[in-house]
Amino acid sequence: MVVDISSEAAEFIGQRGGRLWVWAAHPRMCCAGTPPWMHAATEPPRGLTGFSLVSAAGVRLQFRGLRGRRPGVLEIGLHGRRHPRVEAYWDGCLMAMD
Repeated sequence: MVVDISSEAAEFIGQRGGRLWVWAAHPRMCCAGTPPWMHAATEPPRGLTGFSLVSAAGVRLQFRGLRGRRPGVLEIGLHGRRHPRVEAYWDGCLMAMD
């Protein structure tokens, strides 16, 4: 898995301790067949385990894939101006592609 972190996201993560958790999860309430969405946070998510450390320049990245799968490219970007947040993309998508 190649990790591509934008410079804006790397700076944002660095200002919050330099650690990032990324995981895929199905929506809590969904229709059958809804794909899992990608999530990213600078604080560890409550109640989730199974993360593994992934090599990423300047960021301590913890990743939890989908049934042991990983994207070819995990992109990390910053979204929003007033309330910026880190977003993760599985091969360019907000959904984890099985």
